[in-house]
Amino acid sequence: MQSKLKVAILTSPNQWFIPYAKELESKIPNAKLYLSHKDLKESYGIVFILSYHQLIEQEFLDLHEYNLVIHASALPKGKGWSPLFWQVLEGKDSIVFTLFNADAKADNGAIYLQETLHLSGLELYEELREKQAKMCQKLCLEFLEKFPTLSPKAQSGAESFYPKRTPKDSQMDITKSLESQFNLLRIVSNEEFPAFFIKDGKKFVLKIYAYDSWRRGGGDNLEILCLELEDYVVLGDLEKKEVLQWRNHPDVAKNLYNQNKISLAEHFAFIESLKQNPKKRYFILRFCGVGLGSINFSKKNSEEAEFGFFSNPCLGISGIGRILEQVSLLFGFDILGARRLSLEVFESNKQVVNLHRKFGFQIIGRKKVNGENVLKMLQTQGV
Repeated sequence: MQSKLKVAILTSPNQWFIPYAKELESKIPNAKLYLSHKDLKESYGIVFILSYHQLIEQEFLDLHEYNLVIHASALPKGKGWSPLFWQVLEGKDSIVFTLFNADAKADNGAIYLQETLHLSGLELYEELREKQAKMCQKLCLEFLEKFPTLSPKAQSGAESFYPKRTPKDSQMDITKSLESQFNLLRIVSNEEFPAFFIKDGKKFVLKIYAYDSWRRGGGDNLEILCLELEDYVVLGDLEKKEVLQWRNHPDVAKNLYNQNKISLAEHFAFIESLKQNPKKRYFILRFCGVGLGSINFSKKNSEEAEFGFFSNPCLGISGIGRILEQVSLLFGFDILGARRLSLEVFESNKQVVNLHRKFGFQIIGRKKVNGENVLKMLQTQGV
């Protein structure tokens, strides 16, 4: 990836893709997120146009070197609206995603990359959206890694088009079996466009959830609705680089004992060492695929574990600390089986100290680290 390449990410406001767009922005040097193409006043080397729902004028496209769009179909087949959902409805479990350069005609530019997303056939709306977003991120990062060596190819073959889906497309037929309509249930949104049926002139709404999405814990993976803990030792290289970027951010490093910038080699070596140290566990906490922050545990003895966390500084969302704290308590007490959870925090970090107090931690000691006062805090299960 060329570090000086100016990259813009363009997506629509107030819609599902924004957290993933912010996450992508945090992974690309010199990238900037926009919610309207009219706000891009200067020329960019690359503009990733992702889940964007406004018409874009040709003069905008001419301003930038590359205007890259990702479409969930094997173009030129499946042009138009909601191609992922239409193909799921058709029963397909392999969906080709195409990254191409936009031109004046919809879904018509030269193709740079195509990759296939494989589905189990059981994913519901939220998981489909997450997999769609992750594939979009992957293709963007792959393009940047291979830039400028990729050679575009013109679209060829017969084209087809999908129409725009509307809430009325979520209607079920009560004369047909649930099995025959399961793929329709997979693509409805419980909040925005839920499944419904009409009985004797009255409308009834159906909402669908996977049972596992309500699990409160078990094994090494923890899920609370869309929350997931991802162990450092199973991270891919991109995810490892992601968490290193968070850790080296000035807003994070200033509250750590080691405030020096960690190199990529040091970071990779540390993660490798975790495989040989069962007493230490490090996780990324994700919400529907978006990294909220990092949580770590260290077993002191059979009854006590020490933990710490830091939030993803690139999100700029309030309230993440509370989520990290709640998940830490649940994992430490209920899954690790600790009776006591301890932590250390700089006394000057008032916001985090007050957060721990709200969750029942008490100050049990003080010490000096790097010339600053450090509080040791403790919570005992049931107290």
